[in-house]
Amino acid sequence: MSPTPASPTATTTQPIYLDLRERICLLELAPGSRLREEALATEYGVSRTPIREVLARLIFEGLVTTQPGAGATVAGIDTRALRDVWAVRLKLAELLVGFVRLPADPEILAGLDRLIDDAELVHATRDVRTLGSLYNRYHDLLLAVITNDTLRGIMDRLYHQTARVWLDFLPEMDLDTEVDLMLAELRDAREAMTHRSGERLAEVRSSYMHALLDRFNQHVARPFP
Repeated sequence: MSPTPASPTATTTQPIYLDLRERICLLELAPGSRLREEALATEYGVSRTPIREVLARLIFEGLVTTQPGAGATVAGIDTRALRDVWAVRLKLAELLVGFVRLPADPEILAGLDRLIDDAELVHATRDVRTLGSLYNRYHDLLLAVITNDTLRGIMDRLYHQTARVWLDFLPEMDLDTEVDLMLAELRDAREAMTHRSGERLAEVRSSYMHALLDRFNQHVARPFP
């Protein structure tokens, strides 16, 4: 039986949703930015109906807020409110042990190799946005080895709820240290995916997430509890 084709609405909205979510998570659309339906419809060359659907999805995911008479705006970054989200993400990382397909496909390993090459360049370019984009690509590669659709969906949603926190703090951190730590995680994750070790992959993800929280609390004046 051939697969059911995606609906025209889903085909239209998905790329817009992914693009807007990326722009929000990379702080290209800063917290508090107005998201006007008419302007977005013009930008993406669609009617306002798919824009409304995309905004509704982003509102549900906590990346956009709406107020009567004010329309939609990019949600603020409340580090204290996101504390519980981060705690759940840490627990979910432990579940990778039983829900990953390893060794990873060759294209996933090749994607990690490209990420490592691209991350090394950030030492020279000093491009914070690029580093954030690379972390998003790494997240997508991690999702690609997860076999449980429910776990994958939850991890994806919670990741994007907290993704802006790191970029928001990054100017107050040491960029070279952050690049080196990302490179270390990428290399450790690649080794785990190559050697069929779900336990090691879960350990890598959990340990680096814990270390990131420690760096926030040690080096930043606005601790993330």
